[in-house]
Amino acid sequence: MVCAYCGHETKVTNSRLQKRNNQVWRRRQCEACKAVFTTHEAIDLTQALMVDSKGSTGPFLPDLLFSDVLLALQDRKDAFVAAREIVSTTVQNLLKLSDKPFFTPKQISDTTAKVLKRFDRRAYLRYVAEHPSLQN
Repeated sequence: MVCAYCGHETKVTNSRLQKRNNQVWRRRQCEACKAVFTTHEAIDLTQALMVDSKGSTGPFLPDLLFSDVLLALQDRKDAFVAAREIVSTTVQNLLKLSDKPFFTPKQISDTTAKVLKRFDRRAYLRYVAEHPSLQN
């Protein structure tokens, strides 16, 4: 990686895995100007995960999931932060499934519903109401 200030090469001086949000935190130092800065590296989920719907595949778009979850959490004061955390937890749970990197919309909805049910019962019910495939 290049320095954010001068464009020369950098070296990693410290690195930690952040399981909570599927990122790697790295402290970097420029070899030329000695500037120190932090990066957060994450998987590009649109390239790593695919949605298999009716025989065709497409990229997994976390922003679409975020908007669905945000709609379900609209009555909470911390809706944006909570939605981001729920999407992160949902992605972690999806990555644990055996048929990765391909997921069906039903698997994504089921996993999201399970996470929401543990977090906020009202948001879970609103999410299920918006997704007919989850209704029994």
